[in-house]
Amino acid sequence: MRIGGFMLGAVAGLAAAVYVSRKRPGMAAWASSSLAGACSSIGRSAASMMMRRGMNKAMAATNMAPKHSDDTAGKQGGGWEQVEKLINNDPGLKEQASQIMAESSFKPH
Repeated sequence: MRIGGFMLGAVAGLAAAVYVSRKRPGMAAWASSSLAGACSSIGRSAASMMMRRGMNKAMAATNMAPKHSDDTAGKQGGGWEQVEKLINNDPGLKEQASQIMAESSFKPH
């Protein structure tokens, strides 16, 4: 579209708005408030769409965390054995671990 056609449309729209506002002032006010409501509705819709996209991206990023397979589960079991060996080698640490286990298994009635 050429700039001349755009300017002609703008002038024609302005002339129509002036004519309507002089003939029927209530109608011009109604049209103005309707346009403002439509614009704010479009703005809210766009903002909520952007927020949903952002949340979807965040959810996708958290779901992309590496999952443990059966192979890694077996390797982790060996880690607990190493922790148990370390606890058994240190008498003070073994006493603290026993105390923590006793406290955690205590369930009041």
